[in-house]
Amino acid sequence: MQRATVGLLALCCILVGHGGVHAQPFDYPTASAPATWANTDAALPHHVVYADGSVARAALLRLNPAGFGPSFAFGFFCTNHPRTATTPCSDFLLGIAVVYCNSGALMTSVTSGIPQVVWSANRASIVGAGAVAELTAEGDLVLRSTPGGKVVWSSGTKGRSVAGARIGSVGNLVLFDGTNSTVWQSFDHPTDALLIGQSLRHGARLTANTSTSDWRDGRIYLAVEDDALSAYVDAKPPQRYYHLGFGSKAANAYATYTNGSLAVFAQPGEATPLTNIQLPTVGAGTVQYMRLEHDGHLRLYEWLSNAAGWAPVFDVVRLFPDSSCSYPTVCGAYGVCTDDTQCSCPDAANFRPVDFRRPNRGCVPTATPATWCASSRRQGVQQHRLVSLPGTGYFNDHGTSMRALERVSEEACKKACLDDCACAAAQFYYGPDAGDGFCYLQSEVLSMQTLQPEVVHYNSTMHIKVQAK
Repeated sequence: MQRATVGLLALCCILVGHGGVHAQPFDYPTASAPATWANTDAALPHHVVYADGSVARAALLRLNPAGFGPSFAFGFFCTNHPRTATTPCSDFLLGIAVVYCNSGALMTSVTSGIPQVVWSANRASIVGAGAVAELTAEGDLVLRSTPGGKVVWSSGTKGRSVAGARIGSVGNLVLFDGTNSTVWQSFDHPTDALLIGQSLRHGARLTANTSTSDWRDGRIYLAVEDDALSAYVDAKPPQRYYHLGFGSKAANAYATYTNGSLAVFAQPGEATPLTNIQLPTVGAGTVQYMRLEHDGHLRLYEWLSNAAGWAPVFDVVRLFPDSSCSYPTVCGAYGVCTDDTQCSCPDAANFRPVDFRRPNRGCVPTATPATWCASSRRQGVQQHRLVSLPGTGYFNDHGTSMRALERVSEEACKKACLDDCACAAAQFYYGPDAGDGFCYLQSEVLSMQTLQPEVVHYNSTMHIKVQAK
């Protein structure tokens, strides 16, 4: 049962959802400690089932300053429900979502206004119906899988004089004390998305979901480093596919998303950014956010009333060559992407698709050794060989390759990979002379792409290690 003290009880309205008719106050952005919210329709009467099967159960709601339109809600959300499923939506995040509201603060637009979850507490530990969020008398915000059950997530603010919780007009969930000072805020703990006004501090990450249907942390992440804003695939070592450098090192550098830009500053209080990405501006009465997605894109989304829904309006991360093939997971592991974004395996003799009907799922070697780091040679017999793909490149930044060799021949590059048990592939990168090139060894092979030398101004061959026949 909800015990929260809700604010702004100026107007009672009627919410017509798939579950019936529910009385609900106008807007309720604040709750005093202690408060309890259970993930049930009875406990959270402001709930909606959307046309795609998604469910929103609001615990706190901050109406758009315009009085209607995309607004911020804190509560329980289930948004990865397949349209074809016959069972109710059952996998819930406790989080913050953008929901479309009418002038009575009713969540509406059940077809195009699907909740956009922009922060979540429990993406690695999904809860079901009946889970409970508590703002305890001791000041801790916790999520339990069942009433009185296991704690799935905690804000870690016990004993810090938290007096209440508030969802702000910019989508920031704040725990505040008796002087209205911020004790904890969701803006300091980003998951896969940023809202206008939010920063990504040095050492923090945006981490993409595993897939569109799997909310767990994936392998793609974005981070602010001493000298760059960079995006990686989590591997050993991490493989970098985007690098926006800013010259001099700044140990306290952080990125801030404002209306019209994503800017990196050397330290708090700086007025001039180290580097800046210009973004489309957003007008009054609507909402914009950016999300790092499992395919490696950092997309800017906006509610477009004339298009009746959410739409991507900008791709923040731009790669060279400027092609979808430049992203690390576009064709899956060992997949080769061509300019028309078609995916295939390196060759039929040594690789097969993971799913013949969906070539973008990647490929697997037909005879994979138990480990690449088994002895490369045994009793004088070569255990591995290389499959060579001329005109093919790899996304990993040269500076983050497992090992780099300079001014070597192609044969020397191939030998270096065969002799290194941790090497899964070698990219040989050269100009007009194949006897004088650069060799980049990779510990893991994700998506590769075909290259046009006249566009990229270099030649590249991928040599992929497979088991010797």
